[in-house]
Amino acid sequence: MIKDYFISLPDFTEFVHNLNNKSLGKNIVINGINDFDLDQSFDLAIFSINDLEIDSENLSDYAKKIRKKIYSLSGGGWNLNILDLGIFKVGSQRSDTQFAINEILKQLSILKVKTLIINLGNNLTLDYYHALKQNNNSLNIVSVDNKIPDNSLIRKILDDDNCKLGEFSCVGFQKHINNIDEIELFKNMLFETYSLGKIKNKIANTEPIFRNSDLIDINVRSVKSGDINNSHEFTNGLTSYEFCNLSRFAGLSKNLDLISFSSSYQSSAISSLISEGIWYAIDGINNLIIENIDLNSDNFTVYNVTVNNYDLKFVKSLITNRWWVSLENTNLVQIEKSYIPCVEDDYLLSKNSILSDRILSRIKNKIS
Repeated sequence: MIKDYFISLPDFTEFVHNLNNKSLGKNIVINGINDFDLDQSFDLAIFSINDLEIDSENLSDYAKKIRKKIYSLSGGGWNLNILDLGIFKVGSQRSDTQFAINEILKQLSILKVKTLIINLGNNLTLDYYHALKQNNNSLNIVSVDNKIPDNSLIRKILDDDNCKLGEFSCVGFQKHINNIDEIELFKNMLFETYSLGKIKNKIANTEPIFRNSDLIDINVRSVKSGDINNSHEFTNGLTSYEFCNLSRFAGLSKNLDLISFSSSYQSSAISSLISEGIWYAIDGINNLIIENIDLNSDNFTVYNVTVNNYDLKFVKSLITNRWWVSLENTNLVQIEKSYIPCVEDDYLLSKNSILSDRILSRIKNKIS
């Protein structure tokens, strides 16, 4: 049973009992406090993973401190059935741990239960990928981090015999702490990058990156140290507000399987930040509106633009104000036309005969 992979949380019984009835902790199912059968009635499962290389009770205590902050937050009035599975039991060997993570995520994905993971000190993107690809035809990955994803990680995914990688996007990277060759290599692979500077200019323009994502890893080191009581060495980065904003964008993905909040640092400020990031991710999940584009519907407005002989069809939703674009040149498109998430700024640039980086990279992906 999936419960066998986790340390339950019966020691939270009194803490939860003393919480306000509107608190998150009073409105979720907790392994060790409540009886449950894992099935499709659950919308979301939460669990934590301690550092796989360190056998330490300290990390389990830290995971519990994070939970206390999560449970104490307002329930948000959500219409979601949420389960806290507890603390993942690290295997005696790395292969045992990989097998267990694979089985857990595979079962949750089959049940259509979205997953939020508190990941304390591990690089688990490859493990997540192998688990989730079993029930997906294509996986779109987003990394929110101050560093570009490691080339060896990307290579391992691309060299997979049954590679199902769709998009791999990096949000919040900082040029001065990344190797310029690695940045260029990432871009040359036609993966979308969105630097810290672009976020500072207009954070709303990052939303399309998350809209179709399956797997999202949000690293605490992407937040500037001044916002988390100097808990790490990076003086530049996202504000705590921007961190929560991106967490909500992650929750709003229509394809979402998993969001991992990752940190190799510990502090009271970081535990507060992670708990709030999880709150906003849940809020995004609760407020997701799935829209199927219908050009004959009064809910959508269509704008046709031609730029450098590329015929573009922009579509705006009158319900959510979200935008999409498709390349209409049937002689150029390699696969069936599809709508690419975008923003109004992409449309405005095209009206001035400028193709945004987002549209350019996606066009290159589609043209043979």
